Amino acid sequence: MSNTGTDLEDLPGGGVAVRRATRESEIELALEFGPRDPDTALDTGIDFFNHMLEMIAWHGGLNITARYATRRFNLSHVVCEDIGIAMGRCVRRVVERRIPEGVASVGEAHGTIDEALAFAMFSLEGRANHHLDLPASQRSETVEDSYGHDLVQFFEGFAQGSGGTVHLRLITGTDPHHRWEACFRAFARALRAALAPDPWRAGATAGVKGTLD
Repeated sequence: MSNTGTDLEDLPGGGVAVRRATRESEIELALEFGPRDPDTALDTGIDFFNHMLEMIAWHGGLNITARYATRRFNLSHVVCEDIGIAMGRCVRRVVERRIPEGVASVGEAHGTIDEALAFAMFSLEGRANHHLDLPASQRSETVEDSYGHDLVQFFEGFAQGSGGTVHLRLITGTDPHHRWEACFRAFARALRAALAPDPWRAGATAGVKGTLD
Protein backbone atom coordinates (compact mmCIF):
# COMPACT_ATOMS: atom_id res chain seq x y z
CA MET A 1 0.00 0.00 0.00
CA SER A 2 1.04 3.64 -0.28
CA ASN A 3 2.69 5.52 2.59
CA THR A 4 -0.76 6.51 3.88
CA GLY A 5 -4.20 5.14 3.11
CA THR A 6 -6.51 2.19 3.71
CA ASP A 7 -6.61 -1.19 1.98
CA LEU A 8 -9.40 -3.72 2.53
CA GLU A 9 -9.06 -7.41 1.70
CA ASP A 10 -11.91 -9.92 1.55
CA LEU A 11 -10.98 -13.13 3.36
CA PRO A 12 -12.36 -16.66 2.93
CA GLY A 13 -15.42 -17.39 5.04
CA GLY A 14 -16.76 -13.86 4.87
CA GLY A 15 -14.02 -12.20 6.90
CA VAL A 16 -12.31 -8.92 6.14
CA ALA A 17 -8.82 -7.55 6.80
CA VAL A 18 -7.80 -3.91 6.78
CA ARG A 19 -4.41 -2.24 6.57
CA ARG A 20 -4.56 1.44 7.49
CA ALA A 21 -1.65 3.86 7.62
CA THR A 22 -1.63 7.53 8.59
CA ARG A 23 1.18 9.87 9.60
CA GLU A 24 0.43 8.79 13.16
CA SER A 25 -0.09 5.04 13.01
CA GLU A 26 0.01 1.77 11.11
CA ILE A 27 -2.73 -0.77 11.79
CA GLU A 28 -3.38 -4.31 10.61
CA LEU A 29 -6.73 -5.68 11.75
CA ALA A 30 -8.85 -8.64 10.69
CA LEU A 31 -12.30 -9.96 11.53
CA GLU A 32 -12.81 -13.64 10.72
CA PHE A 33 -15.62 -16.11 11.25
CA GLY A 34 -15.74 -19.86 11.68
CA PRO A 35 -14.33 -21.98 14.53
CA ARG A 36 -13.09 -20.02 17.53
CA ASP A 37 -9.35 -19.38 17.48
CA PRO A 38 -8.10 -19.00 21.09
CA ASP A 39 -4.67 -17.76 19.96
CA THR A 40 -5.50 -14.67 17.90
CA ALA A 41 -3.03 -11.85 18.50
CA LEU A 42 -4.12 -8.52 19.96
CA ASP A 43 -1.27 -6.05 20.20
CA THR A 44 -2.27 -2.41 20.61
CA GLY A 45 0.30 -1.57 23.26
CA ILE A 46 -2.46 -1.06 25.87
CA ASP A 47 -3.23 -4.17 27.91
CA PHE A 48 -6.71 -3.22 29.06
CA PHE A 49 -7.71 -2.17 25.54
CA ASN A 50 -6.43 -5.53 24.27
CA HIS A 51 -8.66 -7.13 26.89
CA MET A 52 -11.67 -5.12 25.68
CA LEU A 53 -11.01 -6.20 22.09
CA GLU A 54 -10.90 -9.74 23.44
CA MET A 55 -14.38 -9.10 24.87
CA ILE A 56 -15.64 -8.04 21.43
CA ALA A 57 -14.25 -11.23 19.92
CA TRP A 58 -15.52 -13.52 22.68
CA HIS A 59 -19.03 -12.10 22.98
CA GLY A 60 -19.34 -11.14 19.32
CA GLY A 61 -18.52 -14.59 17.97
CA LEU A 62 -15.53 -13.27 16.02
CA ASN A 63 -11.85 -14.03 15.63
CA ILE A 64 -10.07 -10.67 15.83
CA THR A 65 -6.43 -9.94 15.20
CA ALA A 66 -5.10 -6.43 15.67
CA ARG A 67 -1.65 -4.88 15.52
CA TYR A 68 -0.91 -1.20 16.15
CA ALA A 69 2.42 0.52 15.51
CA THR A 70 3.05 4.18 16.15
CA ARG A 71 4.67 6.35 13.48
CA ARG A 72 5.19 9.50 15.52
CA PHE A 73 4.05 9.75 19.12
CA ASN A 74 2.73 6.96 21.33
CA LEU A 75 -0.66 8.50 22.13
CA SER A 76 -3.29 6.23 23.67
CA HIS A 77 -6.06 8.49 22.37
CA VAL A 78 -4.90 7.81 18.80
CA VAL A 79 -4.50 4.07 19.43
CA CYS A 80 -8.12 3.62 20.53
CA GLU A 81 -9.61 5.93 17.91
CA ASP A 82 -7.67 4.48 14.98
CA ILE A 83 -8.37 0.88 15.98
CA GLY A 84 -12.04 1.85 16.17
CA ILE A 85 -11.95 3.36 12.69
CA ALA A 86 -10.22 0.28 11.27
CA MET A 87 -12.66 -2.13 12.91
CA GLY A 88 -15.58 -0.05 11.71
CA ARG A 89 -14.31 -0.26 8.14
CA CYS A 90 -14.11 -4.05 8.45
CA VAL A 91 -17.64 -4.35 9.83
CA ARG A 92 -19.03 -2.17 7.06
CA ARG A 93 -17.39 -4.40 4.47
CA VAL A 94 -18.70 -7.55 6.18
CA VAL A 95 -22.23 -6.16 5.96
CA GLU A 96 -21.75 -5.18 2.31
CA ARG A 97 -20.67 -8.75 1.52
CA ARG A 98 -23.72 -10.18 3.30
CA ILE A 99 -26.38 -7.91 1.79
CA PRO A 100 -27.11 -10.21 -1.21
CA GLU A 101 -28.12 -13.08 1.12
CA GLY A 102 -29.61 -10.82 3.78
CA VAL A 103 -28.09 -9.41 6.96
CA ALA A 104 -29.84 -7.86 9.95
CA SER A 105 -27.62 -4.74 9.96
CA VAL A 106 -29.08 -3.68 13.30
CA GLY A 107 -28.76 -5.24 16.73
CA GLU A 108 -29.17 -4.48 20.41
CA ALA A 109 -28.03 -6.22 23.58
CA HIS A 110 -27.21 -5.95 27.25
CA GLY A 111 -23.88 -6.85 28.77
CA THR A 112 -23.12 -7.57 32.40
CA ILE A 113 -20.35 -8.57 34.75
CA ASP A 114 -20.92 -8.67 38.49
CA GLU A 115 -22.53 -5.37 39.60
CA ALA A 116 -22.18 -3.65 36.22
CA LEU A 117 -24.86 -3.63 33.51
CA ALA A 118 -24.82 -1.85 30.15
CA PHE A 119 -26.97 -1.57 27.03
CA ALA A 120 -25.80 -1.11 23.43
CA MET A 121 -27.42 -0.79 20.02
CA PHE A 122 -25.79 -0.63 16.61
CA SER A 123 -27.45 0.18 13.29
CA LEU A 124 -25.55 0.26 10.00
CA GLU A 125 -27.36 2.29 7.37
CA GLY A 126 -24.85 4.95 6.34
CA ARG A 127 -25.51 7.36 9.21
CA ALA A 128 -22.40 7.81 11.35
CA ASN A 129 -23.43 8.77 14.88
CA HIS A 130 -22.37 7.87 18.39
CA HIS A 131 -24.38 8.53 21.54
CA LEU A 132 -22.61 7.39 24.69
CA ASP A 133 -24.65 7.82 27.86
CA LEU A 134 -21.85 7.34 30.36
CA PRO A 135 -21.34 9.08 33.71
CA ALA A 136 -18.64 11.76 33.80
CA SER A 137 -16.73 9.68 36.34
CA GLN A 138 -16.49 6.78 33.86
CA ARG A 139 -15.19 9.03 31.10
CA SER A 140 -12.49 10.49 33.34
CA GLU A 141 -11.48 7.40 35.31
CA THR A 142 -8.30 5.39 35.02
CA VAL A 143 -8.85 1.67 34.51
CA GLU A 144 -5.84 -0.64 34.61
CA ASP A 145 -3.42 0.97 32.10
CA SER A 146 -6.16 2.84 30.18
CA TYR A 147 -8.09 6.07 30.44
CA GLY A 148 -11.85 6.25 30.13
CA HIS A 149 -11.77 9.16 27.72
CA ASP A 150 -9.52 7.14 25.39
CA LEU A 151 -11.86 4.14 25.46
CA VAL A 152 -14.67 6.52 24.46
CA GLN A 153 -12.61 7.28 21.34
CA PHE A 154 -12.86 3.65 20.24
CA PHE A 155 -16.63 3.89 19.90
CA GLU A 156 -16.44 7.29 18.23
CA GLY A 157 -13.90 5.92 15.76
CA PHE A 158 -15.98 2.80 15.15
CA ALA A 159 -19.04 4.89 14.25
CA GLN A 160 -16.92 6.99 11.90
CA GLY A 161 -15.30 3.99 10.22
CA SER A 162 -18.47 1.96 9.82
CA GLY A 163 -20.85 4.76 8.92
CA GLY A 164 -23.17 3.36 11.57
CA THR A 165 -24.94 4.58 14.68
CA VAL A 166 -23.69 3.42 18.06
CA HIS A 167 -25.73 3.87 21.24
CA LEU A 168 -24.12 2.84 24.50
CA ARG A 169 -25.42 3.33 28.03
CA LEU A 170 -24.06 2.25 31.37
CA ILE A 171 -27.09 1.30 33.46
CA THR A 172 -25.30 0.55 36.71
CA GLY A 173 -21.81 -0.22 37.96
CA THR A 174 -19.13 1.00 40.35
CA ASP A 175 -15.90 -0.90 39.63
CA PRO A 176 -14.05 0.79 36.69
CA HIS A 177 -12.98 -2.51 35.15
CA HIS A 178 -16.49 -3.92 35.37
CA ARG A 179 -18.14 -0.76 34.04
CA TRP A 180 -16.09 -0.80 30.86
CA GLU A 181 -16.23 -4.56 30.43
CA ALA A 182 -20.04 -4.50 30.66
CA CYS A 183 -20.07 -1.80 27.96
CA PHE A 184 -17.81 -3.74 25.61
CA ARG A 185 -19.76 -6.96 26.22
CA ALA A 186 -23.01 -5.19 25.36
CA PHE A 187 -21.47 -3.67 22.24
CA ALA A 188 -20.11 -7.06 21.15
CA ARG A 189 -23.47 -8.75 21.50
CA ALA A 190 -25.23 -5.93 19.62
CA LEU A 191 -22.65 -6.28 16.86
CA ARG A 192 -23.18 -10.05 16.74
CA ALA A 193 -26.92 -9.49 16.31
CA ALA A 194 -26.35 -6.90 13.58
CA LEU A 195 -24.18 -9.32 11.59
CA ALA A 196 -26.66 -12.19 11.85
CA PRO A 197 -28.28 -13.59 8.68
CA ASP A 198 -31.71 -12.22 7.81
CA PRO A 199 -33.00 -13.73 4.54
CA TRP A 200 -36.02 -11.38 4.56
CA ARG A 201 -33.58 -8.51 3.96
CA ALA A 202 -31.84 -10.18 1.00
CA GLY A 203 -30.59 -7.48 -1.31
CA ALA A 204 -31.66 -4.72 1.09
CA THR A 205 -30.09 -2.55 3.77
CA ALA A 206 -31.36 -1.72 7.26
CA GLY A 207 -32.44 1.72 6.06
CA VAL A 208 -35.19 2.14 3.48
CA LYS A 209 -32.98 4.35 1.29
CA GLY A 210 -31.41 1.10 0.02
CA THR A 211 -27.75 2.11 0.22
CA LEU A 212 -25.03 2.46 2.84
CA ASP A 213 -23.83 5.70 1.22
